[in-house]
Amino acid sequence: MREKEQPEPGPTARPVVSVLIVADHDTERHAELADLRSCLHALAAQEVDAPVEFLLVETQERARSLPAEVLALLPGLRVIGVPHNATYEQKNAGAQAAQGDIIALLDVDCIPVAGWLQALITTFRAHPDYVAVSGRTRYEGKTTSERCLSVLSRGFLDPGKEGPTRFISNNNSGFRREVYARFPLPEGEGPYAAQLQSAAMRRDGGRFLFQPTMTVIHDFEGWTMERDIRCHIGWATIRIRQIDPGLRFSWLLRLGPASIPLFYIGRVVESVGTCLRVGHQYGLRLTDYPVALGLTLWVHFLEITGMRLAFRHQRVDHTKYR
Repeated sequence: MREKEQPEPGPTARPVVSVLIVADHDTERHAELADLRSCLHALAAQEVDAPVEFLLVETQERARSLPAEVLALLPGLRVIGVPHNATYEQKNAGAQAAQGDIIALLDVDCIPVAGWLQALITTFRAHPDYVAVSGRTRYEGKTTSERCLSVLSRGFLDPGKEGPTRFISNNNSGFRREVYARFPLPEGEGPYAAQLQSAAMRRDGGRFLFQPTMTVIHDFEGWTMERDIRCHIGWATIRIRQIDPGLRFSWLLRLGPASIPLFYIGRVVESVGTCLRVGHQYGLRLTDYPVALGLTLWVHFLEITGMRLAFRHQRVDHTKYR
């Protein structure tokens, strides 16, 4: 990582930001360390004007086996080995070990663009009244389906420009340390339960900002990954409302499984709005829009399996998520 000239922070200065690097998906690229190499390369190239620390949080077994030449790609990288093989537990453990005033979350399969880290720092400086900042996550967008799924899977919290948002990304975001300590990610509830954290922060008066210049390019593993994502999203749609009846539309759970068609319709309507609002910012071409609208019906249909499991008080067993 390169630091811009600044008034003598010194190599031992307390970090302003602690970037937590965590893997949430056991893909082939992850097994081969390809995603980790790409992520560390991109972080090493970031230019910032404040001290930053980087923490790679992994299981104890995997932490011991990581090659030194890979870890050396990001000078000063600290490796934290934890007994948990679950994403939110690892992020919470990393936050406890972090020293920075800002806790940044970055998944290993995300490549931050140039200026990502400085945008995070600058945004918090400019907006001291916000407790968390979320960035934009995109797929590379080489194909029509990849561009469409990019906006359908990643654009829901995006207002289209810098501005307030209701949710915080759990793969590309920053939190004020003291707020994260009080409201950590919910453990034991799967990889898409972060709305529980956001809701608790909002009830406490916390406000969230969306910052599009904090962009990361998320690895895209195709339809296998998308099916996995959608099953978990469907499960979380029901499960988080079982836990927190104060969430929007929780009253629908009184209908039991009969509420699933209503959740499906609501999700489709929301995604159509997302496509029309920010589709062009996720690379959608004019000819892509009919495909995106058609895929909206399909991807939310895939969520129904997860919803049924949640109503049965069962979990998603076949998954590559941690």
